[in-house]
Amino acid sequence: MTGKWTRMVFFCLFSTTVSSCGAPLPLVSSSLADPSTHEDDAPDETSFFARYSIDSLRIASFDGARLAAKLYAPKTQYFPGPRPTIIFANSWILDENEYDLQARAFANKGYLVLSYATRGFGRSEGVVTVAGPNDLKDVSHLIDWLQDNTDTDVQNLAMAGVSYGGGLALLGAAQDGRIKTAVAISGWADLEQALYGQETVREVWLNLLLGSGSILGRLDLSIFEQVRRLRTNTDIEQVLAWARARSPLAVVDQLNARQVPIFVANSYQDNLFPPAQMRPFFEQLSGPKMFYMDRGIHASSAAPGLFGLPSVIWSEVHRWMDQWLRDIDKGIPAQPPLSFQTERGREFYQEFPALTGKKVDLSLSPLNQVIVTGMNADQAKEAQGQIRIVGGADSGATSGIPLVSEAATGVFDVPVRKKISRIDLERAAVYVSSRLEDDARLRGSPRIQLQLAAHKTPLQLVAYLYDVDRWGSGTLISHGVYSRRTGQEAASRVNLDLGVIAYDLKAGHRLALAIDTRDPLYENPSREPYSLSLIHADGVVPELDLPLLP
Repeated sequence: MTGKWTRMVFFCLFSTTVSSCGAPLPLVSSSLADPSTHEDDAPDETSFFARYSIDSLRIASFDGARLAAKLYAPKTQYFPGPRPTIIFANSWILDENEYDLQARAFANKGYLVLSYATRGFGRSEGVVTVAGPNDLKDVSHLIDWLQDNTDTDVQNLAMAGVSYGGGLALLGAAQDGRIKTAVAISGWADLEQALYGQETVREVWLNLLLGSGSILGRLDLSIFEQVRRLRTNTDIEQVLAWARARSPLAVVDQLNARQVPIFVANSYQDNLFPPAQMRPFFEQLSGPKMFYMDRGIHASSAAPGLFGLPSVIWSEVHRWMDQWLRDIDKGIPAQPPLSFQTERGREFYQEFPALTGKKVDLSLSPLNQVIVTGMNADQAKEAQGQIRIVGGADSGATSGIPLVSEAATGVFDVPVRKKISRIDLERAAVYVSSRLEDDARLRGSPRIQLQLAAHKTPLQLVAYLYDVDRWGSGTLISHGVYSRRTGQEAASRVNLDLGVIAYDLKAGHRLALAIDTRDPLYENPSREPYSLSLIHADGVVPELDLPLLP
C-alpha cells in the first residue's frame, strides 16, 4: 500500500465513520440559509477540454526545505486575468493530495488552488513542529511563490484546512496580511485548552496523534519532550507557553486589526478539538465570522466531501469563498454568525444563549447519603453535609468507548446510555432533578458549580449530564472533566463547563448529574484510590446552569 493510501486509511480511522469512507452524512435543512451548489457545469478535468491544469511540485521554502504541493491552475482561455486563490494545508499525517477533489471543484470555477503538505508530512522535507515558526514562514514563502509564478490575485487570497491545516490557516491569516480570509474545519483555537484544559491530559487523542505522527510523519523531538512534561506534571508553564505560541486565540487581535473574515467549524462529539475551545476565539473576533457546529467526531463532517460525496460543510465553504474572494453575494454578511445543527434542522443565532436564559424549576436531589457529622467548626458555619466517594475507581458512569462511542453518537445517532440506578454510589455522586414541565432546548455549554472539600492527593472529577426518561434510562447529553495535580489544603469552589451541545429535552423527563473520578478518555492523575468529599452548602450542591433558549 502506498504512503498516500495508508494516510487516507488513517484519516478514515480518525473519523471512525462509514460516512468518511463511503457513505454521505445526512444533509441538514436550513430555513435561514440556502447553501449553493457548485455553479459551473464544465467538462471533466481529465478530458482534453479540462478548464484547468494540475502540476505536482516541490517548492523550495525560505530555508531550502522542499515542500510537496499540487497546483490547480485555471486555463487562461476560460478564466483570463488574475485568479482568486486558495491555499490548502494538510491534516495531521496526510499530504498534498488530501484536498484533490475539492481543489478540482474550486479550479473548475476559476480559483487557483495550491494544496501542500506541511513540513514533516508526506514528501515534504523538514520536521513537524506543530504549527511552529518555520511552518508560518512556509506560508508566507508559498504566497511569495504564487505571486512570482502564477496568475494569483493576491488581493483575493484565502487559506483553509481541516484539523492541523485548519489551525495553521488561522495562524497564517494572523501573521500574513495578504491572506484575506481563513477557513478552519475541526481546527483548534486554544491549544492550551485542547491539550491540558482543567489540568487534564487528553490521553487517548494524545496517544493517537503521537502514534500516527511517528509512523507517517517526522516529529521533532521537542514534541515528545512537551508530552513528557505534561504527563509528569513538570515544567508545565513551559508546555503552556509552547501551546500558547501556537494558539490562534493568542493572536486574535491581529485578525481583528484587519477585520479578517473567519469561518470555523467544529463537531459536538469531537474530543480532540471540541467547540468549547473554539468558543472564546470566536466570541473575541470582531470581523465577519461564522461558527458552524454539527454532530460528529473529529473531521467527520469534512471527510465525505474529500471523498467526492455530498457534504454540507464543503458547500458552506464554497459559499464563503465565493462571498469573500469573488464578491458574489451569498447573503453571508446578513446571516447570523452562530450555527447549530439540531434535531429540528440548522439553527442560526447572533450569540450563544445565556446560561439560565430560560428559568425552569429543576431542583436537584442527591441519591447518595449526605453525611452531616465529622466537619470542623469552619465548615459547619456554611455546610449542612458532605457526600463522600471513593476516587480513582470506575462508577459505571462514562463517556463510552473512546472514538467508538463518539462516532456512534455523532454519526449514527446511537448515544451513550446508562441506567441511572446502576451507577455505583460509592464511587460517584448522583443527583436527579424534578420532571420537566415543558419541552426545553439546550444550545451551548452547561455549567456545574460545586464545593470540593480539602484533599491530600491529586484528583479528577468527571461530570456527566443525562436526559432520563420515565423508565430511569439516561441518555448522555454532555460531559466535562476537571483535574488537580496536587492536594488542596482548604475547601474550594469548582466551576466545570461541559461540552457544547444542541439538545432538545422533552416534558416529563428528568436530568441526572453524575460526578465520578475516572473516564477512559483522560489520564488519571492519581495512581491509588483516594477519598473525595463534595460539600453541601446553602441548599443543594452542585448547582447546574443550563444554556436554555428563552
